[in-house]
Amino acid sequence: MAIYKMARDKKEFVEVAPTSFGNEGVLERADLQRILRDQPEVLEKGLLIISEEFGNWEDSNRRIDLLGFDAEGRLVVVELKRGETGQHMDLQAIRYAAMVANMTLQQAVDTFQAYLEKRANEPGGEPVGDDPAENRIREHLGIAELDNQAIHTEMPRIILASENFSRELTTCVMWLNDSWLRSTGHEIKCIRLQPHRNGDETLVESSVVVPLPEASDYQIRLGQREQEKRLGEPGRARPVQHVHGSEPFDSSIGGAEEKFQPGLRQLYDFAGKLQESELAQFSTYVNGKGDYVRLELRVPGKGLFLVSFNILLLQGGAGEISFWPEWENNAPISFIRIGELIGPVKSNSGIRHRRLSRLKSSDLADILATIHDAYREVNGFPIAGECSDGFPSGET
Repeated sequence: MAIYKMARDKKEFVEVAPTSFGNEGVLERADLQRILRDQPEVLEKGLLIISEEFGNWEDSNRRIDLLGFDAEGRLVVVELKRGETGQHMDLQAIRYAAMVANMTLQQAVDTFQAYLEKRANEPGGEPVGDDPAENRIREHLGIAELDNQAIHTEMPRIILASENFSRELTTCVMWLNDSWLRSTGHEIKCIRLQPHRNGDETLVESSVVVPLPEASDYQIRLGQREQEKRLGEPGRARPVQHVHGSEPFDSSIGGAEEKFQPGLRQLYDFAGKLQESELAQFSTYVNGKGDYVRLELRVPGKGLFLVSFNILLLQGGAGEISFWPEWENNAPISFIRIGELIGPVKSNSGIRHRRLSRLKSSDLADILATIHDAYREVNGFPIAGECSDGFPSGET
């Protein structure tokens, strides 16, 4: 895509000529990496860099360009290339992601602390202060307490940023996304940083090449359906299943860590009231390993759900609420309210998540009231004031 500037008193567009970082004298590490380290929002909003040139492992001198956490607390490996093809950066990043997978909270805090101390010693660096690393991660995630349940390192995300990407690389990334990653809610992101020359200025366009933002959620869902169809063929084991009702979710609450059980029980009781009021019907999804259970609150007769309650047994039985993209179009009034409560942060697939461990009781009560309003709205019932089904109604 070309960039144009409006000229002659808004009478015409004049193309801004593309250039290259090499022609502009931009160096990969000293310039590009330094700028993105300080302004990670160029790559993705809500990205917190916790290390630069990370290489804390034995028997390898390889180093990750940038390491960080996204707004949902997922570990992110960022690989940069100044050149015009991004050659081999996909393989490098996959190796790096494997090497930092399952980083503990303490390791992440120590890594960030060392990074902050190194930055403090640079010319013009800010003093580190007392225990800034843990506090900054906690503030970034918007939580009162930081524990291992607040971060997700078991499957690090990957962001590739380059001036351009070869067809060989994008083909590989799209195949990985379609074949392996999207069905789990993960994908590799390719971001093109294209420089342009405008007089004495160098303009840089940052654009997502893979995945196409408008297609990402659709492709994830398509991958999930295809996987379930394959697993249901005769002669195949079927570790992934959808079942009617809520029994698997109810049974799994007892397997969660004790501190998460009251919150999960509150979600389950709330969902039961929605079903009793005929505002929702239950469907439960269980993954192949049985360590992820999702209770879907489906809209009767419409084949969609706006929200799901999740039990993450792999991570100690943490509880999580997922707000699905269908909410915006099907319950637009309550969508505005839920946006005020949980903010704009989205996962790669366009699904918003909130961990119960990050919510105060008052916040959770407001969220559940707004979920109730959303299901009244999508079912065609009024949502203002006290509702006839006995639920408190949130603001409209």
